Amino acid sequence: MTILTAFSGALSRLHISLFNSDESCFARLRHFLEGDPLAFEACPLSPSVRGRFRAEQLTDLERGTPVILLVSCFSALTFLLLMWETPIAGQVGVWSALVFCLAGIVYARRVSAPVRQCSAASANGVWRATANAFLHGTLWGAFPAFFFADSALPQQLVIVGFVLSTMFGGGFALCMIPGALLAHVTPIWAGFAVALLGKHDPAFNVVGFTTALYSLVMVNGAFKRAAAAAQRCAAEAAAQEGALRDELTNLPNRVAFREELSRSFARLARRNECFAVMCFDLDGFKSVNDSMGHEAGDLVLIEAARRLKASTRENDLVARLGGDEFALIAADIHNVEDAATIAQRTLANFRPPFEVEGRSLPISMSIGVAIAPSDGVDAESIMRNADSAMYATKQSGRRGYTLFRDRFGFIAERNTLDAELDRAFAENELFMVYQPFVDSQSCETTGFEALLRWRHPARGVLSAAEIVPLFEREGQIERVGAWALREAMAEASGWPSHLRVAVNVSALQLRKPNFEAIVLDALNASGLDPSRLELELTETAMILDGEKAFDMLASLRQLGVTTALDDLGTGYSSLANLVGLPLDRLKIDRSFVANLETNPMCASVVKLTIELARSLSLSVTAEGVENPRQLGMLREFGCREVQGYLFSAPRPATRIAALFERCPLGGDAQTLPLQHVAKSCVLAG
Repeated sequence: MTILTAFSGALSRLHISLFNSDESCFARLRHFLEGDPLAFEACPLSPSVRGRFRAEQLTDLERGTPVILLVSCFSALTFLLLMWETPIAGQVGVWSALVFCLAGIVYARRVSAPVRQCSAASANGVWRATANAFLHGTLWGAFPAFFFADSALPQQLVIVGFVLSTMFGGGFALCMIPGALLAHVTPIWAGFAVALLGKHDPAFNVVGFTTALYSLVMVNGAFKRAAAAAQRCAAEAAAQEGALRDELTNLPNRVAFREELSRSFARLARRNECFAVMCFDLDGFKSVNDSMGHEAGDLVLIEAARRLKASTRENDLVARLGGDEFALIAADIHNVEDAATIAQRTLANFRPPFEVEGRSLPISMSIGVAIAPSDGVDAESIMRNADSAMYATKQSGRRGYTLFRDRFGFIAERNTLDAELDRAFAENELFMVYQPFVDSQSCETTGFEALLRWRHPARGVLSAAEIVPLFEREGQIERVGAWALREAMAEASGWPSHLRVAVNVSALQLRKPNFEAIVLDALNASGLDPSRLELELTETAMILDGEKAFDMLASLRQLGVTTALDDLGTGYSSLANLVGLPLDRLKIDRSFVANLETNPMCASVVKLTIELARSLSLSVTAEGVENPRQLGMLREFGCREVQGYLFSAPRPATRIAALFERCPLGGDAQTLPLQHVAKSCVLAG
């Protein structure tokens, strides 16, 4: 009864797989032979599930292949020895040789190109497995068809045993691939049936009929196992896809984006398929979150995701990286115009206001675009460059896009930057400008801060804020920093002896073991008194690699070189760090000074910083002083040194002689007209 039930089930499953579908019978048969889960009822259509299922099929087959090949060869050799003295020994030898050849070919192919455990496989592997199974089954189907009738009863029993063992051994190895199993079993059973029916022996007829029933049971089991495996792969793929999705917007998340970016670079290397990466940031999103709450912010993000998806092509990938940051991988980009078209279409889709909770919200988009491989040769570099271009859009007014090659194209490749710098040094494109430090009471100049500039032939004058981060990323900061130290000290050596020069030092410069030697060489070359040199360092530079940095700075301070902590309050400093750092001066960041008059909290921070510095025996300089009222407040707080456009903008070395004794700002700074201040801030040339 069980056998009949299995027989009926096998026929039913085969009928459903091939005929009970909207697809043609030939299409269903192709899916069946390819090991495609589309051949089974209610299986998903996802390509990733189909690839995952095939990979599992081939991995399972690989485990059983060596055993079935070994048994097949052993059976063929045994039968050849049994028939060695018979008239048909020659034919048996030819057949055995074919079995050995097929086993050798399959094994050699397996050794040269093993099926590795992977997440997806193509249909070609299943087609090869099915073809090999058919060839093997055909050889063993020919075995009883040619040799059963001419053999004695003992050899006939051996033939029956070998055929059955091969048939069911193949069922064990191919149980995950029903198509290959049918291709293997059908010729064997056909040859076996021809041999047994030709014998006209009732006992052998019973054997043949029973074998056919058990073959159908075996095929039915393979169908069930394959269908269960297909459904399990679908469930696993769905779970994995959920882990790669952003819950709010249903877009791919950061992990999925990184995986696709790796695949894009693989396609670039394999097929030279260029692509673009775009970073998106919503303008005005923070104000929505702050004023209307996070629920309204979530609605904005959902609508932004919808508009982004509508702006892209079918084979592009849009992902939410977190917060209001989105990113896009635009595939198959042939030129800059292709990427610009996508960016322009995105901006157009964001022009209509967002309708949230009955309010119209003007949400725009800032976009940065980088194209591989010219703007990045790996995932890290292209994301960094697209992000840099996006921030350039924000700095230039938002609501637009910036191509990395247009804004920062001259440093897109290391070799290009090297060549640009070689030319810059040869053509004197790098130069220093100097902004004075001023005594807040007497308005006398106490020194100058040296600031790096690059007069680029195509992009105009670039400030230190624009170029230093790029030099740091490209490993050129040591070369440029050493030049800046030498240039500033050489210039300062011709100033009056009471003026100091302050030079900014990068955190990467301070990490170099030869930094102290670079400073000493510049001092010796310029003849500048070490006490007139001040090194300005950021909080990050002072804190990173603490012991090495402290030892190096302590050694320089013994020579008389002073140190200043720049941009106080914008980094990671704490009171404990301030106490331990080898400092001579604190510089109050311009962001606090700019809000002195309007923000009591900023005024309190500045006042407390000045009192703290006094208690630690540190000097204080306030940056960014732009009007007499700020200067007056700093005087009241006891800040003795200031710096800012109220006194002078940064000037070339040829135009600072007039500032040596006294800045243009004279008399009572609190009553000086702002028109006079504006005139003193003009930088000619």
